[in-house]
Amino acid sequence: MKMMHTELFMKDKTNILSCLQCLGEDRKVYSSHRQGMGPLFPDMDGYIYATEEEIIVVLLDSGSNERFDEKDDMAWDLALTCELYRNRLQRLSKHVPSVYGVLVTSDDVLAHYEIHDELETLGIAVIDNVTGLDRLSLPVNTDNRLPVAFPLIFLYEAEFTESDYAVAEYSLISLIDPDITPEERDEEMNYLRKEFGLDEILKD
Repeated sequence: MKMMHTELFMKDKTNILSCLQCLGEDRKVYSSHRQGMGPLFPDMDGYIYATEEEIIVVLLDSGSNERFDEKDDMAWDLALTCELYRNRLQRLSKHVPSVYGVLVTSDDVLAHYEIHDELETLGIAVIDNVTGLDRLSLPVNTDNRLPVAFPLIFLYEAEFTESDYAVAEYSLISLIDPDITPEERDEEMNYLRKEFGLDEILKD
């Protein structure tokens, strides 16, 4: 099966919704519609698409949200949401799917072309100028027999602490900061994981 994020990251306003439609109809992919996307987007809708290898968090922005003046701030919070999910899954299992985010917005986002490489490093795609988001209804496959369905329940119900945010924020910042070497990043991440309690869980 082709990787979902590879497909989605190549889409644009003309074909992103048809691609999501196909994913929702795929019986091998768990999918669900979420009213409220994690802790950072309680007032926004989106969709989750998941396999044992990948989780895609699709955030829908119809242009009516007034909390975000800039879409790059929205994209950053989406990346932070994905990182929070990734870290939480590490506490549940040694096998953690890759987590990616896709911001689908009706607005024209010129800035995302300027920060494309940075967004790609964070595992985020921005697809702008998409119409019909305010009345969108896509098919989903909430088959609880799929292996990935069970751990997703913990993501939907998770509450995140200040430590959770500290680990997630450093992880993202260190990915795109040219002054942080891979060795420094690994050292700091190992320290934060110990503080976070991940190390003992991953050893089990």
